[in-house]
Amino acid sequence: MAFLTNLLDTMLNTLAGITGSYGLAIIGMALVIMIVTFPLNLKQMQFSHRMKLVAPQLEEIKKKYKDPEKVNEETLALWKKYKINPAAGCFPVLIQFPIIIAMFDVLRKSPAFSSAPSFLGLSLVLPNAEQTFWMLIRQNPGYLAVPILSVLTTVIQQKQVSQGGQDPAMRSMNIFLPILMGWITISYPTALGIYWVSRNVFTIAQQYLVTRALDRQFSLEEGIQPDAKRGKTR
Repeated sequence: MAFLTNLLDTMLNTLAGITGSYGLAIIGMALVIMIVTFPLNLKQMQFSHRMKLVAPQLEEIKKKYKDPEKVNEETLALWKKYKINPAAGCFPVLIQFPIIIAMFDVLRKSPAFSSAPSFLGLSLVLPNAEQTFWMLIRQNPGYLAVPILSVLTTVIQQKQVSQGGQDPAMRSMNIFLPILMGWITISYPTALGIYWVSRNVFTIAQQYLVTRALDRQFSLEEGIQPDAKRGKTR
């Protein structure tokens, strides 16, 4: 983890030297990390896309069969038909956790921030123990933009990958995560919030483009128009 943290800290300083701004460097890091991890993200998006496609059929299976063993048998058959591997959806996410943790560590403790840089009039190192978020917004209401965008972009991203018929645990997570990120962005330095918002924006764009490509791929494989499988007619 120390190696990864040092690597990201070096990247931050390099991008800051190129752009002349630590704010732009943080946005640039979000973009670079998204590009580097794209192969992992693609596997996760392919998994989510196929799960959304089969969600209505899974609901039908649950309604049709009351025997849990039969439900499991039919579910496995459905996954096999659509080449769905549950591990393919979880493993890429788990691999990315160290990157996210290291990134948060860099943006909280980087020696580069000793000069207290700012971005768009917002200090990247505040709030802190002496100056809380609520004190900051009395000085500059612009600090409200970061937590608002953090929550909003998190919700949008979740809606992009949400599957029909989600279980209660997943629905609870969809409520909990935006609240958690809102809390983090008002409790920790603004640099963290800017990184999270940038990451979300790039991920939303990536998800949109990849989903459109997967829709076209599915149409060619199954002979179904993307709009038709969503219940629309041409």
